[in-house]
Amino acid sequence: MKKLASFLISGIMSASAVVTSVPFNATMAESAEYTLQDAINLQDFILSRVTGKELNKSFDLNGDGRVDIFDLCLMRREILKKPEKNNDTLVAYFSCTGNTETIAEYIIDMTQADSYIIEAETPYTDEDLTYTNSSCRANKEQNDKSARPEIAKPVESFDNYEVIYLGYPIWWGEEPRIIDTFLESYDFSDKIVIPFCTSGSSGNSTSERNISNLVPIGNQLEGKRFSASASKETVKTWVDEKQSEISDLKKTVKIHNIR
Repeated sequence: MKKLASFLISGIMSASAVVTSVPFNATMAESAEYTLQDAINLQDFILSRVTGKELNKSFDLNGDGRVDIFDLCLMRREILKKPEKNNDTLVAYFSCTGNTETIAEYIIDMTQADSYIIEAETPYTDEDLTYTNSSCRANKEQNDKSARPEIAKPVESFDNYEVIYLGYPIWWGEEPRIIDTFLESYDFSDKIVIPFCTSGSSGNSTSERNISNLVPIGNQLEGKRFSASASKETVKTWVDEKQSEISDLKKTVKIHNIR
């Protein structure tokens, strides 16, 4: 971002035109948050490539009643002062009935993590999930350990994440096969993976064992099973524990790397 912002400035330093057609609003200028796109719009405006319609904020940053190259320089400084987002946590989850999704949303809210919904290329219907029917899609998949339902879309920038909270419902005591598809689609060998699941009564031990045996995982922390009615406070208690474990683990890895 810094290189691009610098390019924006260097590319128009020869521009001498002073633009006065954008009204100055001191309150807007003081409270506005500028983005790289704002800088591009301002550059284009100064070079008469676009009209003032593209400038949806006050661009008279120095309050002199004019919009010119000096305002662009100030905007560049404001943009570069912003800390760049570096979110290393992803909450990836599969949910058909909404129970797992509710827990996932709690975790996303508490950790400020990015989210990714694991969706089947061919969505599951109510008929697919009729467990009393031995020939329904879900039962057929669970009875075939090699089944790998296709996923609709990939995770963007997966390599940028260090921590993966992985959520799913329990189907006949195990994780749905689409979770196996997800795990086999990416490299988890340097990731911290924390499983969480929802179920009526089945535990999470079998699914966590399956996950750990399926693909190489950097560090798999002990997960948790939640009931459909689990409160946000219950989830928070668990998340706080996991976040502390993650923090300790990262410190250990950092010290090891320094050595």
